[in-house]
Amino acid sequence: MLVFDPKAYEREVVRPLRGRSGRLPDDLLTRYAIGADFSDADLVQRLSQVRSHWNKSAQSTAKSSFTTSVYKAFLREDEELRREHGAAMERMSWWRARDDDRAAAGRAQIDELVQMLRTNFGEVGLITPGQLEAMREAFGQLAPAEVGEALAKAGVRTQAPLDLPKTSGLPDTLFRRLKELLADAEVTGIPELLHGKLKSYALLNEFRCTPEHPDGLSAKSVEAAVDRENRRSGNRAAREALGLVNTAVGRTDLRLLALYHLLDDVRRLRENGAPAGALLRVLRQSGLEEGEAQQVVVSVLSETGATKVEISGLAKVTELLAAGQLVSAQQALAGITDAEEAATAKAAVDRHAAQVRSLREAAHRALERGAEGEARRQLAEAARLAADDAAIASEVLRIPVSPVADLTAQPEGLGVRLSWRAQPDHDGSTRYRVVRRAGREPGDAADGDVVAEGAETAVVDTAAPAGVTAGYAVFAAEPDGAWSRPVGATVDVLPPVHGVRLAVRGGAVEGQWKLHRDAVGVDVVRRDESGEVAVPTSGGTSFRDSTVDVEVDCTYLLTARYRRADGTEVGAEAVAVRHAARVAPTLPPVTSLEGRHFGNEFVLSWVWPDDVRMAEVCWTGAATGGSRRLTRQQYQAEGGCRIDIGPGEASVQVTSIAATDAGEGRSKPSELTVSGPAAQVSYQVERRNRLFGASTARIVFRSDHPVPECSIVVVIASGRVMPLGPDDGDVVHREVHRIDGTAEVTVELPRRKPFWVRCFVRTPGIELVDPPVSQLKVS
Repeated sequence: MLVFDPKAYEREVVRPLRGRSGRLPDDLLTRYAIGADFSDADLVQRLSQVRSHWNKSAQSTAKSSFTTSVYKAFLREDEELRREHGAAMERMSWWRARDDDRAAAGRAQIDELVQMLRTNFGEVGLITPGQLEAMREAFGQLAPAEVGEALAKAGVRTQAPLDLPKTSGLPDTLFRRLKELLADAEVTGIPELLHGKLKSYALLNEFRCTPEHPDGLSAKSVEAAVDRENRRSGNRAAREALGLVNTAVGRTDLRLLALYHLLDDVRRLRENGAPAGALLRVLRQSGLEEGEAQQVVVSVLSETGATKVEISGLAKVTELLAAGQLVSAQQALAGITDAEEAATAKAAVDRHAAQVRSLREAAHRALERGAEGEARRQLAEAARLAADDAAIASEVLRIPVSPVADLTAQPEGLGVRLSWRAQPDHDGSTRYRVVRRAGREPGDAADGDVVAEGAETAVVDTAAPAGVTAGYAVFAAEPDGAWSRPVGATVDVLPPVHGVRLAVRGGAVEGQWKLHRDAVGVDVVRRDESGEVAVPTSGGTSFRDSTVDVEVDCTYLLTARYRRADGTEVGAEAVAVRHAARVAPTLPPVTSLEGRHFGNEFVLSWVWPDDVRMAEVCWTGAATGGSRRLTRQQYQAEGGCRIDIGPGEASVQVTSIAATDAGEGRSKPSELTVSGPAAQVSYQVERRNRLFGASTARIVFRSDHPVPECSIVVVIASGRVMPLGPDDGDVVHREVHRIDGTAEVTVELPRRKPFWVRCFVRTPGIELVDPPVSQLKVS
C-alpha cells in the first residue's frame, strides 16, 4: 500500500474541487485515496488516515475558506455513506462493486460531455474557464480528471478571454474613412497594406508575420510603404490609406489599430447573430494566425456591456458638439423632425462652425506673416472643436513649427560645431535636421547633405570637407509634420591642428598633433628671443626639433594648410604651443619585475613606485618585438601587462613615465630576460579493428611550430585507471621524432579489454596535449 501523502492529496484531489456547487464527483476511490489492489486491512488503515486528515483540514485556520469547504463536504457525505452502508465500507468487495457500477455510467457521461463540447466549442477549439465551470456543474458526478479526458477527446482546450481594444485610437470619422479606403484598395488590413500579401501574422501581444518583416508595424515600415506606393501608378485608395496611417504614427499604437480594424467586423457580425464558425472564417481570411483567431473569437463572444441608450434630436446634436464632433452634428440635423428643435440645433451648429472657421482664417493669416507657432495654436483649437474633420487634422500637420533661433557655426576640433536655441512651440517630440551644402546655405530640408537629425540642439560636423565655404541650415518639425523655414549660416571650414603634445626626448623637442584628413600639410615655426626658425615635419602629424636648446623657453606655431578648388592654398588659424625650459625629473623605476607564461601570452608584473601612473613596456625577441604603454588602472584591470613575445628568448624593459611641464619624465628601465612559451604538441589516436590478427592504433602528432627533437613514449595500461606516467603501463613505443607539421606512429593493441593508450614526452620545453578520453580509453 502506498504511503498517504497529505500534500499531494490536497493538490491533486481537493484543490480542483474548490468553488464547485452541487454534489461532489462520485469517484470514491479517488476521494478516499484507495487503490483497487488494497486488502481489507489496507482499506481500514486508509479510511482512518483520510478521515483524520479531513477533520484536521476542515478546522484549519491556515487554509482558505474555499479549501476547508471541500473537506467539510467530504465529511458530510462520508457521514451519509456510513449511515447507509455501515460496516460494508470496511470491505474492498463493496468498493470494487461500487466502482464497477460507476464505470459504466461514468463512461456514458464522459461520451455525452465530449459530444456537447464538440457541438458547442469544437469549431473554435477553445472554452473559457467560466464556460468550463458551467459544464462541470452540469456533469457534477464526473471527477476533474474525467472532465479533462473529455476535453482532450473533444479537441477543446481552456483559454481565458482577453480584454481586447474598444477604440481605434483615431477619431471615429477618420477610422471609418480608413476602413473604406482599405476595402477600396482590396487589402485585408493594415499589415497587408504595409507589407503586401502575407501568409499569416499575429497581433494580440506583438506583431510578427510570415514572411518576416523586421520593421513590423512601425513608422519606418509606414515610410517604406509610402515610398513603394509613390513609385507605382494607380491604387489611389492605398496611397490615401497610407496617408491616414502615417498621421496615426506617434499618436496611436499601429498594432492596436490593426487589431481594432479586424475586431470591428467581428463584433458587428456577432451582434447580428453570426455563429462562432463565421467569425473564425472572417479572421482566417484576413491572415491572422489560427491560434490568435480562436483567441479573438472566444474573447469577443465573452464580451458583455450595458446596453447603450440612444439619444436623438437636439440632445444628440448638443452631445456631439460638446465632444467636438462637428461633422457628425451637421449630419444629425437631418434627423430632427421637430421644427423648433431643428432651428435651435441648427443655430448651435452654425455658431460652432463659425468659431471653427474663424480659427482657421486666423491661422492662415498668422502663417502668412511667418508666425508659425500662433498658426499652429489657432488651428489646433479648430481641430479640437471639429475632431471628426479629416481636412483640419491634415492641415494641422502641414503647418510647420517656428524656425530655430540663434544659430551659430564655428570650428571645433577637426570639424564644425553648430548650436541653436529651441522656440517656445518646440517640445520634447520636436526633431531637428541639419543640412550642409558647399558654397551656400541650403534652401530646404532635402537641399544638401544631412549632417544630423534628432532632438539635440547642438551637433559637431566631423565630415565637412575642409578648404571650402560650407553653408548650413537647421530645420525643425513635429513627428510626421512639415519642416520649418530654414535658419542658415556659412563658415570657412579651415580646421586648425588639434590635440598638440610636446615632449623632450634625447635632448630634442618632439611634437605630435591631430590633423583634418583634407589638410595638405602643416607649417611649424619655432619662435624664441633670437627670432623664428622653420621646423621640418614628419608625415604631417609630428616633428622632432634637434636644433633647439631645451633649456631655453620657446613657442611653436603650427599652421594647417588646405587647397581650395581653384588650386590656391590657404592656412588655418595658427596654434601656439609653449615649450617651457625645465629639466624633467628622473622617476623611480618599477621593482620586482617578474613574468609568467599563460598559453601564447606572457604576463608581466611589477611593483609600481608611488605617484607613478604610467609605464612603457618594450621587448625584443627572436621572432617578435614591440612596445606598449599602459596606465596603472589598465594594469590592474588586466591583472598585469599581457604581451606576445613569441618563441625563443626575449628581452623585456619596463620604464616609469610621467608628464611634466618640461616634457616627459622617464625612469631607468627595469630589465628581464625570459624564454618563449613551451612548444605545444597534440596527438590523435585512431583505432583500426581487424577480424583476423591484432588490432592497431595510428597515432598522429601535430605541433604549432617545428620541433627538431621530441622523445615520444607510447604506453598501454590494462584496467580502468588512466596511466599518469610512462611507468604506469607497458611501453610499446619509445623513439625521438622530428615533428615538422605532423608525425605518425603505429602500435599494436592488446585483445583483452579494457585498456588505455596514452602518450608522454621526455623532451624538456615541450607540452603534450591529450585528445578526448574517448580516444584514449578502450572498453
